[in-house]
Amino acid sequence: MSFFAVAQTYVDTHDPDDEEIKSLLSKQNDLNAFGAADLKVGDLKRERALLVGAYGGFIINRRYLFGVAGYGLVTNVEFEGLVQGQTDEKKLNLHGGYGGVLIGWTIAHKELVHISIPIVLGAGSFDVVDKDFFVNNPADSEFTIESSVFFVAEPGLEAEFNITKYFRLGAGLTYRYISGVELENVKDDEITGTTAIISFRFGRF
Repeated sequence: MSFFAVAQTYVDTHDPDDEEIKSLLSKQNDLNAFGAADLKVGDLKRERALLVGAYGGFIINRRYLFGVAGYGLVTNVEFEGLVQGQTDEKKLNLHGGYGGVLIGWTIAHKELVHISIPIVLGAGSFDVVDKDFFVNNPADSEFTIESSVFFVAEPGLEAEFNITKYFRLGAGLTYRYISGVELENVKDDEITGTTAIISFRFGRF
């Protein structure tokens, strides 16, 4: 009799509408800012290239990443290509970069070595440059012969090390998928591929 009386009291007084709806962005969640720098090494137009970038945002519950990221090509990517109106190939250069929204998550973040899975979704732009276009003006001979924007999606997988409470070092691989390039000298599959990545991340982890 006592059991049923207590149960009845609970049913009568428990109002499901009084419970706070669980959500990712709520005052009960742990929210911290972070910033990071990346070095990426991969192939563009069959040439080894280095991209340098940075990203930053927020870590929710020490697991989920939300932010923005941007990367730029810093090495000289040279290839044989055609300038419009000419029939003979000549040496051309590729310039550009990409950026977008960063999302991701961390697995077993308290462990000394754990897994980080970042994903960048966004857009970019590449220019094809002829450094000897104006042969009669050696002081400024460069000319952009074509340029194009494109869509990029780049998921990654990193092993991340807790160096200190506020610094993490990561190393791993990403796959850069590019679509929508409209260039005569560069195709999507020539700049799509795997890159090795080293990350330096700072924040309150």
